[in-house]
Amino acid sequence: MLELYHFGPVANSLTPLLCLLEKGLSFDNRLLNSRLWEHHSPEFQKLSPEGMVPILVHDGRVVRESTVINEYIDGVFAQVPLRPADLWLRAKMRVLTKFVDEYFCPALTTLGAHAATPFASRIDKQEMAQILSRMPNPEVRRKWETVSNSGYSEEQLADARRRLQVCVARMEKQLEHGGEWLLPGEYSLADIKWFSMMPGAPRLAPELCNEEVSPRTMAWLQRMKARPAVQALEEYRAPR
Repeated sequence: MLELYHFGPVANSLTPLLCLLEKGLSFDNRLLNSRLWEHHSPEFQKLSPEGMVPILVHDGRVVRESTVINEYIDGVFAQVPLRPADLWLRAKMRVLTKFVDEYFCPALTTLGAHAATPFASRIDKQEMAQILSRMPNPEVRRKWETVSNSGYSEEQLADARRRLQVCVARMEKQLEHGGEWLLPGEYSLADIKWFSMMPGAPRLAPELCNEEVSPRTMAWLQRMKARPAVQALEEYRAPR
């Protein structure tokens, strides 16, 4: 049995969700409400001690970290392979997913978290102190401490936009081969991983990601959005 605990089709939660849908796998949908801090409940922390989301539970065994989850899924379930058979291309795929985890995600997280400042700053300070006390991960705790007060500084936001510009430039370069997907000739976990972040770029930094500045990226986004599995993601979005 497969269970996916996630926040819906956004950021790191999108990564394994889209992988499961691309492979046509059945799974129990465990949608968590981040605004109710369900990922910091004692029940969830039995599965994920740091309260980190997403996690996959396969026959009672927990797999953490979205990129690792996807490689696990692709290794266990052979249908619709999403890693290249060619080991050189597979290595290139892993470099691309590693870049998202280590560089792209932190940059976008700063901009996205700053956008949550109005929500976080409205929470009563005493209540927020209690919420923060339940966050075992120090980096996550610092992020919410920041956005519940003044948000990120202009210097920090400028650096995040600079790093986002690097990410867009890298994608434009990666797509120079003229194919539809990040790796020549085949759709892979690299496309899934980059799609977990790139749709937010035109919204958070439209001056850096648009039809004129990054035409290959924008065309790739449209191809991704046309995929049936991507369109099916909407079924897993939290109700508003």
